[in-house]
Amino acid sequence: MKKSIGVFLVVLFCTLALVACSSGPKDLTKGKTPEKIVEESFAKWYELDSYDLDLNSQIKMSLGQQVMDMSMTGTISAFQNPLKMKMVMDVAIPGMNEKVAMEQYMVEEEQKVIIYQQVQGMWQKMTIDDPAMLELMSMDPRENLKLFMDNLTEAEILGEETIGDKVTVKIKIVASGKIFEDIFQDMAGTSLGISDDIFDTELLSQLGDMEYLIWIEKSTLETVKCQMDLTETMRNLGSALAAKISEPEMAELQELFSTMEMSLEYTVFNQNNVQDFTIPEEAKNAQEITLPSTGA
Repeated sequence: MKKSIGVFLVVLFCTLALVACSSGPKDLTKGKTPEKIVEESFAKWYELDSYDLDLNSQIKMSLGQQVMDMSMTGTISAFQNPLKMKMVMDVAIPGMNEKVAMEQYMVEEEQKVIIYQQVQGMWQKMTIDDPAMLELMSMDPRENLKLFMDNLTEAEILGEETIGDKVTVKIKIVASGKIFEDIFQDMAGTSLGISDDIFDTELLSQLGDMEYLIWIEKSTLETVKCQMDLTETMRNLGSALAAKISEPEMAELQELFSTMEMSLEYTVFNQNNVQDFTIPEEAKNAQEITLPSTGA
């Protein structure tokens, strides 16, 4: 009897150990390079049907003795096919005692992009009737991924970090400044594009590399959080613009850029589980404003 009990206990302990091992969280990052982890994580994100973002952006700059702090916090809900987005933000603007509440919707309808925006209780409507712009915004996820990976120059695992209930791997990534040339080249000539006379290859080559941190969940490879310090990029942009444009106003603008500190942070959640939304009737009935010409 004692021998039977002993055998039973051995079998029981082995079974429990096997169950514990098999039910533990899997690690999809194991044995992979940081570049491969980033590529697979971004591939998953680009193929999502929907997701929510918590966004926090900070900008600080000075002009003479005046220091200006501007911040933007809020949530973005996005559906990718067809394009449908809702953004609710609180914006702190220098000189204003209270934050400005902003609500924006963007939808794709009949090969057009329609934007509804409410600022301080007033709705506005804008229509982008530009096939090139729509094509850019609806770019194939595989093309987005290729654009990023072609410009990825460095990826380094910095360690692990738990965010909420998610165990993540923290990775520093660096994208070549050439990515700006590729993005602005795609935007040129669209309704929201930038004139080639200003943003040419020479200027874009001076923006420098883009460095940021990304947190990726180990068990799913989903992107959880991202931080970007855009300070150097914005200061390089200011210097490049000042050298290119000899307008009197550029001296003041260059000073703003040269002192600018800018950061962006967002967390991703509710992947493929975003609550649907409808556009308010007062937004649909808002007065339409005309977008300015880019002069391209």
